[in-house]
Amino acid sequence: MPPSHDTATGIRLPEPLFSRIEGRGPSRGFKGQSPLALLAFLGLLALATGLCVVFVDRPVALWCMGHQRYRTVFQLCAAPSLLALPAAGVFLGYAAVRRLRHAGGVSQVWLAASVAVLAGTAVKDELKWWFGRPWPWAWLQYHDYRFHPFVDSVMTGSFPSGHTAYISAPLCVLWVLLPRWRVVWGGVIGLVMIGLVAANYHFVADVLAGLWTGVVSAWGTLVLMKRADE
Repeated sequence: MPPSHDTATGIRLPEPLFSRIEGRGPSRGFKGQSPLALLAFLGLLALATGLCVVFVDRPVALWCMGHQRYRTVFQLCAAPSLLALPAAGVFLGYAAVRRLRHAGGVSQVWLAASVAVLAGTAVKDELKWWFGRPWPWAWLQYHDYRFHPFVDSVMTGSFPSGHTAYISAPLCVLWVLLPRWRVVWGGVIGLVMIGLVAANYHFVADVLAGLWTGVVSAWGTLVLMKRADE
């Protein structure tokens, strides 16, 4: 851990990014999360995504289309995902203002979560273009279920789910850094995923791929920020 003062100038240096974090923190907790276990989880998630594309997505989408009486409820379930990007923007703007005014630092936990939102958003945008999957409504209306890689169209962009990606990315960061609230973080992610599928905004595979994207974005954010702190 670097010293809190520059011995040559006497200037107080900023505290390390993860010096004061509830629970175990990345220095122990994140490293304590076995990389092999995380890779195994990501592998199983990718496998489940592929199986859903083949066997699950179409029957679930048809069932949801026939049970839209509670669509408003499902939309409310998915609504928390709409808060992630603006909240991250507001927090990063606040952090920048404090930095420019030399008013001190900000919570490094929420800084990491905000950076993860941006990472998840950028990654999902590229993946949507790479895969070019039609939305459920496009499949239901035009019976086009094929992927169309590198095609930019209003009918494509369903895979992976962007809303799942940029809500799961920050909440996976909080899962590691604030472990006592894991039931809340996991519950919100699950609620958003259910709402997106039940309201027929996404196929099941889309939200699983969105979760995969969010987990990878959170992992990368924590690793890079910790290395910058060392």
